[in-house]
Amino acid sequence: MTNHHGGVVRVGEYVYGFSDNERNWICQNFQTGETVWSGQRKLGKGSLTCADGHLYCYSESDGTLVLVEASPKGWKEDGRFKIPRETTIRSSSGKIWTHPVVANGRLYLRDQDLIFCFDVQNGALSAR
Repeated sequence: MTNHHGGVVRVGEYVYGFSDNERNWICQNFQTGETVWSGQRKLGKGSLTCADGHLYCYSESDGTLVLVEASPKGWKEDGRFKIPRETTIRSSSGKIWTHPVVANGRLYLRDQDLIFCFDVQNGALSAR
């Protein structure tokens, strides 16, 4: 997996992240490097984190967040939304390069001078 700056996460025997050379989100076997699945370009390049058995995949181009089961069985979305608004101070060549953070039942997403907090406890998703 070639990953520029979006990061990867390991869950059990598998590694998840966006692969620049495949231009897709993928799951790889950690021991062998074999690609187990790819996300069929269902979300553009971005960063991610993992919490409670889910990947929080955050698109660098438009602030879309996709909740995906962290499973070698395939890309299975459990939800998708876009941040309420994007910054106005980002340069035209800039992207959203911050990683999503999940802490104490809250999901934090940042875009330059804006930060958003969402309640993700018990499978719920609501803005704070």
